[in-house]
Amino acid sequence: MQKETIIFTTCGFLLGLTLGGLVIGPKIAQSKLAGAAPVSAPESAAPAATPPVGAAGGNPMAAVQQQLATLKATLEKDPKNFDALVQLGDMYMDAAKFPQAIEYLDRALAVHDDANVRTDLGICYKQTGQPASALAEFERAASMAPDQWQPLFNQAIVLNDLHRTDEARVVAAKLQQMKPNDPDVQKLLTSLAAKQ
Repeated sequence: MQKETIIFTTCGFLLGLTLGGLVIGPKIAQSKLAGAAPVSAPESAAPAATPPVGAAGGNPMAAVQQQLATLKATLEKDPKNFDALVQLGDMYMDAAKFPQAIEYLDRALAVHDDANVRTDLGICYKQTGQPASALAEFERAASMAPDQWQPLFNQAIVLNDLHRTDEARVVAAKLQQMKPNDPDVQKLLTSLAAKQ
């Protein structure tokens, strides 16, 4: 059980780092979700790009604070700006401020339903000790995007955490068909097999 938690946390951390790198990038207002079509917003509602590092005095934290302020200002003008809501949710998630991340990701989903955002929301719920809510988000994300492996991987881990090992094995078998040579999937399958 500890091994699955470590795998889940590591994958979530790596996903957060990858997405976080995109959050601070200059093209953030476009769409940072891998494989997702950009959601168009009026140009006046799009958040401004992060200022160059030199503009913040070389302090990366100042750049992040500026980005947060810019995104929040965007939401004051347009409370339903999907991109700004997702970016704020992901920034709070990357900073392990999961309750704040949940708030912004929930608001984003009220504007536009998206499997990647649901997966992030599920991770936040898991990290705040709400496995039933996490499982519901992973299941919904998996049904919305059946070709994506991450919701299934997370779903199997949460099912295992809830001692629903047989259901976790069924989900892991689907995952193995999608990613037959993935070492993390193999570790998950081995861990679930050991619980027989």
